[in-house]
Amino acid sequence: MRAALSVAGLALLLLASGCTYSMHEVAASGYAAVPTGGAPRLAERIEAHTWQHVILGVTDNTDYVDKAYASLLSQCPGEIVGLNTRYSTSLGFLSYKNVIEMRALCLRDPPSAGPGPADVPGP
Repeated sequence: MRAALSVAGLALLLLASGCTYSMHEVAASGYAAVPTGGAPRLAERIEAHTWQHVILGVTDNTDYVDKAYASLLSQCPGEIVGLNTRYSTSLGFLSYKNVIEMRALCLRDPPSAGPGPADVPGP
């Protein structure tokens, strides 16, 4: 009898601590046609990652998506293009965690070169 209770207790512990993951949505935007003309711009990959932890359906963090987007904006003084957003959930025992991952390219103007010898005014 004691062995059966131990096995049942172990099975309950394993079931209660199991985790699953769910991918809800992947969105892509900001892929416009390649601009023509003008100087080439430098591209840098930027990322933002935020989450919302929920216990028994209760949370106080409802602006986690806005925080991820604000983080992207703060990383890029230029133009943000090619935005990919991934929304997923990590499920646990009586709780879950919503996760937002944003990845994009930041287009910056190339650093301007200083005046060359021909641009310096003479005496």
